[in-house]
Amino acid sequence: MKVEFLTLFEAAKALVTYIDKESVFDKAAAGGCSGMDYYLSDTFYDLIVDNRKVIVEIENGLNASDTDGENEIQTRQGCLRLFEAVKALATHVEKERAFDKVNDMGPVGIETYQSDAFIEIIQKANKAVEETENRLL
Repeated sequence: MKVEFLTLFEAAKALVTYIDKESVFDKAAAGGCSGMDYYLSDTFYDLIVDNRKVIVEIENGLNASDTDGENEIQTRQGCLRLFEAVKALATHVEKERAFDKVNDMGPVGIETYQSDAFIEIIQKANKAVEETENRLL
């Protein structure tokens, strides 16, 4: 994989790993009996699945022989798909204010927010997307 895509790949992998491990959601609704239901919208779920799939494809491509010209083309195409997938996921996270933390404010309700760790991961992903986009132009 070319160096310009390595940062993007690492940022994508970090973002998806964080979303999986830290239970990140983009929607919240009243769950009855004064409870809340946190969930992934269909769009968010599909974006996560798409990113996972591209990450695995690239990892499998990296494990194959680097001397095969066809493999290099497939890896490059995978990197371009990764760029599009990460950009879409990072944009959705920002636009929909996906959250990993919830503060129960008692009778006032709840507050959903992004932890400092999640914000840092999002910023790294956005920076990697921006740098890759600048290289592609």
